[in-house]
Amino acid sequence: MAANIFRIQHAQEYVCHVHRYYSGLSRLYVRAFKGRAPEPAFYLLFSDVSYFEGPLNWQGAGFRKAAAADCHALMQRAGLLDNVPREMLPTLLEVTHLYLLDSAPLRIVAGHAVRLTQIPPEL
Repeated sequence: MAANIFRIQHAQEYVCHVHRYYSGLSRLYVRAFKGRAPEPAFYLLFSDVSYFEGPLNWQGAGFRKAAAADCHALMQRAGLLDNVPREMLPTLLEVTHLYLLDSAPLRIVAGHAVRLTQIPPEL
């Protein structure tokens, strides 16, 4: 398990809010505020999102990747693998990750996650 994948110092000091989810692109944008600051300190972008479970606002930004077996088990329970051909499973599971927080009951299954300093104004 990779801890604090975004390498955020004092990750517990940030309050995060789901900013936007684009279903056509499967992209989830999250705003992270330090304390009570009026503007986000940074953004998190999760791409190729296939599963989200949790609140829309939470404390903490210290995301970690779960073990591949945990990701696979969640995807099976959620029915995300029902229509995937057997021969495609190893490749899919190689490029899909389960992102977790210890500070909040949040689970995101996505292909990639990145920290951004800004996002386009139209978002």
